Amino acid sequence: MTQSLQEIFKLEDAKQFDKVFKEYNDLYSEDKSVYEVWKHFYFFLWTAIEDAPSSFHKKINLRQLLKEMFIKGKQFFADKADFNFIAGYTVTIFPYEYGDYNSLEKEGREMLFKAKKLEPHNIIYELLYQGSLMTTSNEKYRQLRIKAGPKIMETFSDNSTLSKYFKQVLIEKEKPIANKSIAASGADTTQHQQ
Repeated sequence: MTQSLQEIFKLEDAKQFDKVFKEYNDLYSEDKSVYEVWKHFYFFLWTAIEDAPSSFHKKINLRQLLKEMFIKGKQFFADKADFNFIAGYTVTIFPYEYGDYNSLEKEGREMLFKAKKLEPHNIIYELLYQGSLMTTSNEKYRQLRIKAGPKIMETFSDNSTLSKYFKQVLIEKEKPIANKSIAASGADTTQHQQ
């Protein structure tokens, strides 16, 4: 399977959306409980919302499929920290892609908090959770980002779209878009503060 994923990552780089979709869909159809396949397939669909042509969106009913993958992920992987990190982040960034904006934005933040609770020593989960809070200062976030740098590079070391995305987002100089998105919405982000 690792070899199959590596081949798909090359297709992702080439922006061959139809081929990538077919390969992920075939792998995922074999066994929906394989987290690594779900994670990369789901993230591909999430990035395709912005990156893929509208003809691709229509052909696969992208938004509906993304929602279905999110629900399936919750069914199979709800107690997995990495699932809560990936799904929580994506839902927090674009809650309107999944349904009711306010409830899904809140669910996304709760998933980020759950990832942090499941693996309290994972600096990446702490970084993203703190980045989702309006009350986290830029200085605190900057210090966490510096501390998390080596773990980010180690965790996101493959050539997948997911790894490239998170290396870019988590190593930027300011708090991630999630905080800006939440701040702009005026949502209450203090619910899970410690």
